[in-house]
Amino acid sequence: MENKSQSTKAVLDIFGFLLGMILNIVFYAVVAFAIYFVSARVYEYSYQVFGDRVCEAAPGRDVQIHIDEGESTMEIANKLYMNKVVVNKYTFYLKVRLFEKDIMQGTFLLNTSMTYDEVLSVITDLSNAIVEEAS
Repeated sequence: MENKSQSTKAVLDIFGFLLGMILNIVFYAVVAFAIYFVSARVYEYSYQVFGDRVCEAAPGRDVQIHIDEGESTMEIANKLYMNKVVVNKYTFYLKVRLFEKDIMQGTFLLNTSMTYDEVLSVITDLSNAIVEEAS
């Protein structure tokens, strides 16, 4: 009887060890996947803010964007996103805020193949505004 008890204990010890190993493998796999996922997202956002990300390949298409007085940076970023001038409205907003750019009011001609820096160089310079004729 004591022999059976020892063999049962040995089987339970082996089972516990294997279960612990499997749980450790699953845990570390989940942690590795989470690190990979977060790293990929951070890289993509960083590349959109600091890299040369464009919505469409050249030549793209021209888009007129009208910016009203008092419009918030997020509203402007949303307009640009809706017209496919920028890839992500949040990364564009972040770039404007990080580099403390002042966006001018007016109507600007932008292209969907422009980088964020090119878009900002156009909409922060009032001389780039399209002069609208009064009808």
